[in-house]
Amino acid sequence: MIWMQDVAYTDYIYWQETNSFINGVASSSQNIELFFDKKVDRDSSLVIYDGKQVDLSHDHIYIDVQKEGVTQLVYILKDVDGYALEQGEKSILLDTTIPDVVVKVKDHNVMDVLPLENKETIHVEILEENLKSVEVYLDDEKMDCEGKEFDIDVTNQNHTLSILCRDVAGNEVERKIDILPIVFPECELKDTLYTKENKMDLKFDGICEMPFYLKVYCGQDLCYSLDLENRDAITVDFTSNGTYTFVLEHKEYPQIKKALEGSIVYSNITPIITLQPSSKVSNEDVFVGLNWYVPYIKKAYVDVELDGIKDRHPFNEEICLKAVENKDLFYKVFAYAMDAFGNEVSDMVIVRIDKRAPSTSLYLNNEQVLDKKIIKKLPEFEFLIDDNRANMRIEYYINGVLMDMDIEKVFNRMIKDDVLKVKTYTYDALSNFEIKEYEFMFSPDKKIEMVSKSEQILRSDEVATFERIWSVNEKNELVLEKNTKVLTSKSKPKIHYVRKKNKVQIFSKDQIESCFVNGKKIAIQKDVLGHDFVEISLKKSKTTIEVKAKNDSGVTTIKKSEIKKSILKKSFLQQLWIWIQRVFKL
Repeated sequence: MIWMQDVAYTDYIYWQETNSFINGVASSSQNIELFFDKKVDRDSSLVIYDGKQVDLSHDHIYIDVQKEGVTQLVYILKDVDGYALEQGEKSILLDTTIPDVVVKVKDHNVMDVLPLENKETIHVEILEENLKSVEVYLDDEKMDCEGKEFDIDVTNQNHTLSILCRDVAGNEVERKIDILPIVFPECELKDTLYTKENKMDLKFDGICEMPFYLKVYCGQDLCYSLDLENRDAITVDFTSNGTYTFVLEHKEYPQIKKALEGSIVYSNITPIITLQPSSKVSNEDVFVGLNWYVPYIKKAYVDVELDGIKDRHPFNEEICLKAVENKDLFYKVFAYAMDAFGNEVSDMVIVRIDKRAPSTSLYLNNEQVLDKKIIKKLPEFEFLIDDNRANMRIEYYINGVLMDMDIEKVFNRMIKDDVLKVKTYTYDALSNFEIKEYEFMFSPDKKIEMVSKSEQILRSDEVATFERIWSVNEKNELVLEKNTKVLTSKSKPKIHYVRKKNKVQIFSKDQIESCFVNGKKIAIQKDVLGHDFVEISLKKSKTTIEVKAKNDSGVTTIKKSEIKKSILKKSFLQQLWIWIQRVFKL
């Protein structure tokens, strides 16, 4: 549309209705026809439009308006005598666009249909600089709305909303929006359900008559969509562990959506519980750790049982099993958990805390030693321990002096009225220990025999073992009664080789344990004197022999040899025959 200042939008202009010497009529063909008062002399008058002079010599004068927006018409009008009648300028507006009406609900543009569940506020914005008027009708009822922006409250009981806009150029637009009431179906799922099954049916309160999708989410991720239209139940599949939520979404208007109240938690994970004591057998306090993985825990506890009495603890509490002095305790620790899916898991461990020291006793001549005793001869001590895994260390003292030797040698150094103290140190596998002391007074009879043994190494690789028998006379003096000497060889066994042509005989006065010829074991024989020997034949040019022997003292020796086969000496006739063959080439 074209608009000219001081010009009415009619096809004809009556000059008596205006006070100007120039006027015009705008047409739909984007031009304006100029009309002048009869007093105006066109030859001496000047009209300029958009910077260009207008030719006034024609009967009908038209201005072709091409520029969108406002342009200027400048004029100087004179009469036939050259006097000025009027000068000035007029604004011409070319506006070919209709006003743009933008309707939004919560930043979402509304086109022809507004889906509405309950009530909503509609925001209207008119994009038109030269707005002249706005009319708004809600179900044929005119609303009081002004300006280029305003809000309208609508409900699902309304049916239509109409907005009529006009600009100064006469362009107009009408936006008609139909209001579509939305009814969401009610789902029976209201709370959080836990399931181990990989599918479940969702039921609704009736047939879903509107076009809805059921969007299935696992966590924040969309898994898939299901068509709910004309259905009152639908099956959902659980493809992975997690919490599933559901959203109803309109097929045609995806901005219309509603989340269901309830959710479904699916898991096929088996819960795990493991008790980890710092030690299963100990003599001090034991701490029991708990490793567990129960994602949806519902019930859990730890029971500690001692002597039939149970003490219950929560999962997050540190379990400490106490050691008690001189007590051997067996703790039974039991952990249990159940998750929201009904899975049950448990673990049990038995811990022994033994802080009881090993018990020992000393017997002399089959009689338990409880107090100080008198001994007259070499005592035969018998130590008893109630724990076969315990170890005992024994110390002997004569008159308070530690004797680092066995009881026999200690007793050989005792004289009348000496005090023998026996001190025992007993440790079990848990480092519990016991220390005991026993005292004995040496009061020998008039005559008593004592036996002592000693060894002496001779230069001839022999060892002489002496066994002496002593006795105590009436004056409390030691008297040598018997002295026996036994010689034992400490030298290594000797292995002898005898070679006769291509045979080798191996023998030794000691025992031959094994013989290997070129890696092959050879049988050992005995001669008429009972000595071991081996006889082998040299069939190869080189033979390896390994012999191992052992003497009565347990000393062993290994002898390795390599023997080459000898070349036999030829007779004179043999040598002559070889010479003849070479000379005559026979």
